[in-house]
Amino acid sequence: MSATIRPDFHIQKRVQKDNQYAAAAAYAKKMDSIAQTTNWFEGKQKFDFAEGEKRSKSFIQNEMECCSEELKIRRRTRLRQLYEAEARSWEQELASVGLAVQRQHY
Repeated sequence: MSATIRPDFHIQKRVQKDNQYAAAAAYAKKMDSIAQTTNWFEGKQKFDFAEGEKRSKSFIQNEMECCSEELKIRRRTRLRQLYEAEARSWEQELASVGLAVQRQHY
């Protein structure tokens, strides 16, 4: 028995090889698209982290400034209350010996 090749064997082989190349090209294109999407996402993630860090730093700085201002206000209030309490005690001490503080000078 002699081995004979089908008449379209080479054509079928070429079509099969072309289909294989087309599938490989489609796969490469798909992988390239995925790589671009991944690069974009990773870049965005890094940028978002940096942006969030910058906002966080700004928020902390603003919060510290507000806390500092509030602390100054509280200290001034307590100091004013201390001065008023000392003035009252001084006036009471003077009143106990019969003296008084003149508030308005005419």
